[in-house]
Amino acid sequence: MTLSTHIRNWLNWVLITSHPMRRYDENEQLTGIGSSALIDYRGRRFLLTVQHLIKLGSRNWVLDLGYEPGKGTAYYRPTCFYYLSEYTRSTGNIRKIDFCFSEVAKDLNTTYQHRTPLSAGEERPRHVFITNLDSNPISEQIYAFAGEVKPEKHGPNSFATEMIVYPGLKYERTENEIHYFKLPETHPGHDQFEGCSGAPIVDMDNEIVALVCSGSKDDDTIQAVSLSRYKSALDAYCTAQTDA
Repeated sequence: MTLSTHIRNWLNWVLITSHPMRRYDENEQLTGIGSSALIDYRGRRFLLTVQHLIKLGSRNWVLDLGYEPGKGTAYYRPTCFYYLSEYTRSTGNIRKIDFCFSEVAKDLNTTYQHRTPLSAGEERPRHVFITNLDSNPISEQIYAFAGEVKPEKHGPNSFATEMIVYPGLKYERTENEIHYFKLPETHPGHDQFEGCSGAPIVDMDNEIVALVCSGSKDDDTIQAVSLSRYKSALDAYCTAQTDA
């Protein structure tokens, strides 16, 4: 099937919407990978990801900024993550929400780099969303997400990943804070999505609607946490920072 120029350009853009997260142990060995989104909201820049990836109290997670010639890979370590829970007054139940955020420097960004052994390859800045966090998925749209998967160790202190775009998702339903998106084909297995937790799900209007949090082989769906539902949390944070 031949893709239109519009579709090709969109998929090429989706490729740079996901910002890579890394976790290293005390010996600087890679122990985890994931994804995040960067957004500009109310005059501040935020890193958004999911709580099951950056667990409360976990350490050694960094944002991979890209390779700098002569220096190696540059990293940014977020100073503080904020986590959400929902409280049900009638039952006294407190439920963790698979979402967390951190305010970062206003000029922070990461660089997408595709390199091969024989060529410097492609290099460009990843996308930062300017958003009001009001967008919700609709059945008429097509959705996609991207992430770095299949980490392979190359030497004692280096590794490689494969950057993949997963297009063709269709919105199916919403349950509580979770949007369900139908995959265009059979779920390929969770190992194929390792590294995509926290990746933004985007539509063909280049809007961000959710963050990938899980998937199901039973019904071939991707589950993603709604961003519009928790816009109020970022509003409360911004107001508190302004009043401080």
